[in-house]
Amino acid sequence: AYTNRLIDSHDPYLLLHAHNPVDWYPWGDEALEKARRENKPIFVSIGYSTCYWCHVAEREIYSNPQIAALMNQWFVNIKIDREERPDLDNIYIQATQVMTGHSGWPNNVFLTPELKPFFAGSYFPPDDQNGRPGFTKILTRLHQAWSDDHDQVVAAAERVYQKLRQPTPGSSTSANKPPATEKWLDQAVRESAASFDDIDGGFGSGAAKFPKSPQLSMLLGAYTLAPGRQPKALAMATATLEAMAEGGVMDQLGAGFHRYSTEPSWSIPHFEKMLYDNAQLLGIYAQAYAITKTPLFRQVALRTADYLSREMQAPDGGFYSAQDAEVNGVEGASYLWTREQIKSILGAADAQRFFALYTLTPMPEAPAGQQQPAGGALRVKAGGTPSLAQNQRLTTEIETLAPLRDKLLAARQARVQPKRDEKIVIADNALAVIGFAQAGQALHVTAFTQTAQRTADWLWQQAYDPKSGELKHQFFRGHAADRGFLDDYALLGQAYLTLYRTTGDGRWRSRARQVADAMLRRFAQPDGVLLTSWDTTNLLLAPPADGDSVKPSGQSAAIALLLGLAAGTHQAQYAVAARKALVPLSRPIEDDASGWGSLLAALSQPTLRRALDGVRNAVTSTAAPTAKSPDTADHVHAKGRWLASNKGATLALTIKIDNGYHINANPASAPYLVATQLQIDGYPNVKVDYPAAQNFKAPFAPQGIAVYQGRVTLTAHLPPGLRPSAANLRVQACNDEVCLAPATITVPLSSK
Repeated sequence: AYTNRLIDSHDPYLLLHAHNPVDWYPWGDEALEKARRENKPIFVSIGYSTCYWCHVAEREIYSNPQIAALMNQWFVNIKIDREERPDLDNIYIQATQVMTGHSGWPNNVFLTPELKPFFAGSYFPPDDQNGRPGFTKILTRLHQAWSDDHDQVVAAAERVYQKLRQPTPGSSTSANKPPATEKWLDQAVRESAASFDDIDGGFGSGAAKFPKSPQLSMLLGAYTLAPGRQPKALAMATATLEAMAEGGVMDQLGAGFHRYSTEPSWSIPHFEKMLYDNAQLLGIYAQAYAITKTPLFRQVALRTADYLSREMQAPDGGFYSAQDAEVNGVEGASYLWTREQIKSILGAADAQRFFALYTLTPMPEAPAGQQQPAGGALRVKAGGTPSLAQNQRLTTEIETLAPLRDKLLAARQARVQPKRDEKIVIADNALAVIGFAQAGQALHVTAFTQTAQRTADWLWQQAYDPKSGELKHQFFRGHAADRGFLDDYALLGQAYLTLYRTTGDGRWRSRARQVADAMLRRFAQPDGVLLTSWDTTNLLLAPPADGDSVKPSGQSAAIALLLGLAAGTHQAQYAVAARKALVPLSRPIEDDASGWGSLLAALSQPTLRRALDGVRNAVTSTAAPTAKSPDTADHVHAKGRWLASNKGATLALTIKIDNGYHINANPASAPYLVATQLQIDGYPNVKVDYPAAQNFKAPFAPQGIAVYQGRVTLTAHLPPGLRPSAANLRVQACNDEVCLAPATITVPLSSK
């Protein structure tokens, strides 16, 4: 019966509202000009396609012709997908926070024609409910205020605007201080400890608990940098990862993590699933396994990767954004079970086995007017703080019950399934590339590395134009949306740099540099501040820097990318740009260090910190130094030969390392260290025997790291018929003070 202007959009959330009786506009010149011309206030509603209360509002408010008639008569109505326009979302979520003291989605904000906010809230019921005014009453009161008390409304909007304009964290007017990376990292660990839940794991004092992947990355990085000084960092991270893996926030049947827990024990999730959460947690669990060898962490990483590949990977390339929380208006309906349902599928004996490990947590009473979900959420029975041996037993029990879980999953798949948001967001896909690459390296699973490479290639071919440096922000059903934001560029560059570190393939570093150069041309200001949006016309103000909440911010990702390139290429201009961008963030980091977890996780890497410190006095310099620094190939020498036999050939490659230097063993002691690796072009699966490692201790690594020194020999077993003329040695040389840039050395081979 109704069709509005959103019908021409290429975004699933906007299309969800295309047949509302509300005369919706997308954000743009047409709507904003109409508001100015007719002197009408603007109603902006911001949400996203897997937001449960956004769906409720669409059904109860925006599908109501009587409410829509008032909206159309009195306001210019704009619908925004926060994932399509994160810059607008950032500005107006801050405005709602200023006006109400809290915020969430949907975020509904009323603006003057000059885009200044004067009233805001989240979900509004259609009619008065439990003392809350209904949306009809709110519309009427705001219209009366605009008509009868216009000057007061404009004055109120101006006060909010001035509040938003005050020096914000990350702005060039903040009190700039030099970076203090070690101090910030220590502070972030202390802040985490102060908010850590010693009983259930996780952080914060509220009822809801989020995974907070950036904070977990920071804690693992802090421990890896200084294990003897930061044991609490590892303890907090692993306790949280264990609690999440056993709770209902992890989908115990289909794997993958829901967005957050609605209560402290991680038992009852808010059921939507986001790509950005699962992509980050894949890498974090793999990293935690590499550090602790806890078998549960490896198992969770493997299952998370399987979920992403099975449910979220697009057939033509890339990963979809999210899965919905509701089915037919009931949150969690497809995920919930009763004991009787499970018993009817498994039978009495197998159900008894199943409930020896798993339990059901009843759902809380639904809000008034909402349908009560039937059943409970599955979780592993709580067993206190597990030891490594207990973790091994738990992992074995989970593996043993896999056939029973598969039966239940098959039955669950026969139910009506939650909708999937099938747009492909570049920044979130870059996180997926990073997660799969990290997991491939840490878990030694070649298929994960291949998934990362395929996705990275797809993004390069479909989203990036190397000639213009133009990067798209998202795709939906083959249609590309607006230009990329800072986080799209920065995270894609980081994805390519991660692949270079894990594979040694030089094309990935070349692509990382191209993306980084394009990013600096588009977003870097003369004073070094990095803008986050390409839109400088229709924004009330520049979006504030708000840290790394649920995923890396554009600023954090950009600084990490620039320092990674500086460390790997010895091009000092990248380190200078990183330091210029970091200095204005000093005050917000000092105010809330644990809120910048992704940035501090990067700064916990010694090579990146050295790159930053190397340009300490160059921030005000007009010219960057161009002298080439020594690299690994200056101190590592190799020769190789192969011996043929009827069963193939054996390749022996001897490495000589200069006195005073060492190279990292394989496997390396930490995920961020470049392991010595022998590669033969076109044959990624050649079996290589690496020698036993030596333990090297230094002031920066008192616990010791696994290295090779002096002369060592690697042995590779070649298949019949393969007689390579050269091999590639991926290696990084360090001494007790610095690590040089990694190098891939081509080693000629002779026969014997």
